[in-house]
Amino acid sequence: MTIISEKTCDNVKVIQNSTNQWAVTDLAGNTIVPFGKYAWIDGFDHGLARVRGFGQLNYYKNVVALIDDDGIITDKEMIKQRYEEDYKAHPEKFSKWGIINEKGEEVVPVEYDEIWKFYGKNLESTKVVKDGVAKQVYFRDLNPNLPKNNSFQQEYNNKYNAHDDYGHNYGEFVGTYAQDVMGYSDDLINDAFEGDPDAYWNID
Repeated sequence: MTIISEKTCDNVKVIQNSTNQWAVTDLAGNTIVPFGKYAWIDGFDHGLARVRGFGQLNYYKNVVALIDDDGIITDKEMIKQRYEEDYKAHPEKFSKWGIINEKGEEVVPVEYDEIWKFYGKNLESTKVVKDGVAKQVYFRDLNPNLPKNNSFQQEYNNKYNAHDDYGHNYGEFVGTYAQDVMGYSDDLINDAFEGDPDAYWNID
């Protein structure tokens, strides 16, 4: 097997091989998570990383078309409806998400339908969704080595001037994670996320 990507995150490395398998090692090359345990492993942030189990992706927002016995479906609402119907009928075929620590331990079990992206976002928490129910999980609860009083988002805003860069208009997306928790303005959501605040969870 050939290694095609290697990402160093503090004390560990996330490795992808030529057969699209993922693993985690320490800096000396000792295996923490073996190839083949998860379908995909994100980068580590605050000693934590998202992992995805095997199965069909349930994320349909980037799907442009479906092909079935009725032909090609391009209508976004119909695509969403097909995904939701398929998930209700066959939930076992869809992949699940979890979070691991730098020891390879699952601190959030791989049983969630969505876990919002946090790698590189400088957050103190992330959103997890299971059976249509969403909740916040805080990194300080998952990683006892983190300080108890974090201000990741404030540091991020100070560093990147997030609000100045993306306007000061707020209210259109009140009640969403992107605005209420992340503090993103209406201008940013309309521009970067094409008016869909839920698209934030998997944006790179």
